[in-house]
Amino acid sequence: MVTAIKPLYYSGMNQEIELKLRLNPRDLPLLEQALAQTAASAQPTLQFLNRYYDTPTMALSAGGAALRIRQQNRDGNNPQIIQTLKTRGTSVGGLHQRMEWDWPLTQLDLNLDLIENSDARHHLSPTLDLTTIGALFTTDFQRKMWLYQLGDSEIEVVLDQGQVATDQHCVDLLELELELIRGDAEQLFKLAHSIAQYCPVVMSDVSKAERGYGLLALSESYQNIKKDWQDSLPILNPSQTAVDAFKTFFSYQLSLCQRSLETAIWDQQPSYLGNAKLQLQRLHDLLSGFTYISALPAAEPLKSLLGQATVFDLSPAEVAETTGSGISLLWGQLTLSCGHFLYQLHDNQLPASISHSELLALQQYVEQISKGMR
Repeated sequence: MVTAIKPLYYSGMNQEIELKLRLNPRDLPLLEQALAQTAASAQPTLQFLNRYYDTPTMALSAGGAALRIRQQNRDGNNPQIIQTLKTRGTSVGGLHQRMEWDWPLTQLDLNLDLIENSDARHHLSPTLDLTTIGALFTTDFQRKMWLYQLGDSEIEVVLDQGQVATDQHCVDLLELELELIRGDAEQLFKLAHSIAQYCPVVMSDVSKAERGYGLLALSESYQNIKKDWQDSLPILNPSQTAVDAFKTFFSYQLSLCQRSLETAIWDQQPSYLGNAKLQLQRLHDLLSGFTYISALPAAEPLKSLLGQATVFDLSPAEVAETTGSGISLLWGQLTLSCGHFLYQLHDNQLPASISHSELLALQQYVEQISKGMR
């Protein structure tokens, strides 16, 4: 992730660790108040124009990769142009970790040789024909930045506001990213929780690239290759440890829940309210189904938040309130607490095997989700 003017870029492999939060434009003053309560220091504002690429059959996207060229400007200086390839990684309820390669360019033209002649090529499908890659959509946004330091940890706070656009469609963009530059990832959650106390947010798994692909799917030319995110339902593996099984399915359910909340509340589509309510209840049931995990001290505040959420009246009136100032902060606190709890779990805390009751609960959960996808 290229976030600031740097004297030198390199084509080596990086690993980015970040939290992504969605917020409403009317709540920007609340975000400023939240950041004012931290030790974050403002950095120069940047302007970005990104062009995303893929093959006609979306081979990169299908393989979990994203390729872009970014033009970056600051204070009217000469623009800096970077070609970036990101490959499939992991996401646990909004905490993203994946591989990334950056190459400097002198002009806004894709250089496929940089991929072909680097170790990045080994992380892509051997059948991928790089020569078929072309431009698909753009993201154009302003980036405000803050730098947060606590002890040996350093976090870059990034607010992106602008648009994602194809030739035929566009959508507004507003997201907050917290990226760990160095130090302990626990500090990401600590800072995010402090922001969520003042500003209504929700953890988001939806990348800028996914929003662009979603716009492409609105065009007739791309209907046949539209991807359904929910097709990624995990496979139930009885040989997994109890912690691994819980993390796998709770993470998946948390992503479903975040997307439902984001669509219903932040995108103001009340038709998704029923789905959001159902996803919240399933989160609660999954946690309750793992006796030892739900008995952990760190699970108590999470169960309390889930209990509040499952009885909350997700009505159209509540949605209208939630998109303005002075609203409930429950959703940010809930999604962040779920993601933090997943991050904290370790195998040595619990018995290795899945109990019979836990396996039955997971089988019932998989069956319910599978029915809803048919």
